[in-house]
Amino acid sequence: MIKYIKSLFAPKIPVIKNNTFLLWEPCSKSHSEVLPGYAKYLLDLGYHVSVLCVPERIKEGLFSRFNNRNLSINYLSKKQIRQYFLNNDLADIKGVLVTTVGKLCDSVHYEDIYKSFSNDADRSKLFFVEHEVSNSINAGTWREDFITLRKINYKNAGSVVVNPHYFGDVRITPKNKDITNFVTIGAIRNKRKDNNMIVDSAYALIKKGFKNFKITVIGKGHIKDLPKELHPYFDIKGRLSFDKMYKEIENADFVLTAYDENNPSHIRYNTSGTSGSFQLVYGFLKPCIITEAFAKINGFNNENAILYKNKDNYTDAFERAINLSTIEYASMQQNLKIYVDTLYNESLLNLKNLINKTAGEEQ
Repeated sequence: MIKYIKSLFAPKIPVIKNNTFLLWEPCSKSHSEVLPGYAKYLLDLGYHVSVLCVPERIKEGLFSRFNNRNLSINYLSKKQIRQYFLNNDLADIKGVLVTTVGKLCDSVHYEDIYKSFSNDADRSKLFFVEHEVSNSINAGTWREDFITLRKINYKNAGSVVVNPHYFGDVRITPKNKDITNFVTIGAIRNKRKDNNMIVDSAYALIKKGFKNFKITVIGKGHIKDLPKELHPYFDIKGRLSFDKMYKEIENADFVLTAYDENNPSHIRYNTSGTSGSFQLVYGFLKPCIITEAFAKINGFNNENAILYKNKDNYTDAFERAINLSTIEYASMQQNLKIYVDTLYNESLLNLKNLINKTAGEEQ
């Protein structure tokens, strides 16, 4: 079983063993969903993994699908974690993977990240994940030894791609037979996706006589914000704990994205950043609906996803998803799994090589 340290008398330092790699998420509100995936890679590389993040995320069931004796989860406060790194030379650990470097600096002046560590800390043991690369690339300070979740599609910059999409022992479920369940993750606001596309498509489907669908929203919003005609077709869950979110994804059929390639706020999902929704698609083998312009860089095609050309074709994508047979859906999942397995193996090798190269070991 996973070792939890949460007693009032628990030590104020992480669990350290002979072969420990520390996994640190310094962001208290977001990005923690990447921790299970990065923990899996480090476990597969033979390390004992000791997780550091704010206790609130752990209590929400972030690792609720994990059962690995070589994983320790620490209940340390943000202040205690910071103090540990400022006062420890890291001699007794194999490395530290910081999963959001942007919380240690402004994502331009990367030398500032070392202010979060002791002056005696061995820098060769420090590894960093960046979630948005445009600022540093534009400033000329980008480091290609940094990890990104996906291949960068911005000004020919390179990185070490390690995609964290493992969430533990999850159920891979078939297509629902009666009601096709579309799920969208994130707040209902157009900065992240064009929610008008989703609402307009729901209207269009109803007018065409479709009643065998629902749209589950995991994120902020309220049903009263939608027209009454749509209320029977939307299930707005609000912000969920991780264990509840995992169940909702398992019960869904398709993950909705609603990107417009002409919307400046959406461009990052095709160039300098990525979306947590894709991690759920990969980890739960849930095909997504995505614009053609953003598909290839994220590993999607007509065989493993439902693609639409532009906003005018979005409703058609919904129809194709609803009409997809259970056999066709299973084939789409299998094709998605082929991509995901390749992505995992490549990511594992990339992380292994990065650690060995930085440590000066023979690859």
